[in-house]
Amino acid sequence: MEAEDQSHYEISLTAGQAFVAFVLLLLSLAASFAFGLMIARAKPGPNTEAAALIQKKQPPPAKAEISVKEDDFKAPPATIENGAAPAILPATTAPKPAESAQPTFAQLLSTADQKSAEALAAKLIERGFTAAYVERTTSEKGPTFRVRIKFPTEGEAHAAETKLKEFSKEVWITR
Repeated sequence: MEAEDQSHYEISLTAGQAFVAFVLLLLSLAASFAFGLMIARAKPGPNTEAAALIQKKQPPPAKAEISVKEDDFKAPPATIENGAAPAILPATTAPKPAESAQPTFAQLLSTADQKSAEALAAKLIERGFTAAYVERTTSEKGPTFRVRIKFPTEGEAHAAETKLKEFSKEVWITR
């Protein structure tokens, strides 16, 4: 048979030769990258203004401070429409002199849920009981919120008791 035609050749490199070839490849990549940067900087393009704006460091926007104030938990001022105020019945008996000197309170609710207490107080104020408020106390069970209405006398508190039962099943008259 005739000598076989060899179509491929084998190249063998030593470790030192392979390292030099790898370093030359890296240097050629770095040089092409550097030339690309030099060309891009030499030609001003239409986006130079945009690039300048991007490069400027702008201070971060100021954070808005949100805080809860004591006034946030107070009921809004009462708005009484024509004829919307509840009629407080006059006392059937004349108040005693000792009663007139001491204010009396009607308590409609005592709960650990502040939102329900605030909602009831707001409803009372809307319906004309403008002296309604929420009192915060602390007990063994934790914070307690009481919805109360202040009356000048005990007689006025008892007179309004039937009207107040529209808002709560139980009404306690206290001093």
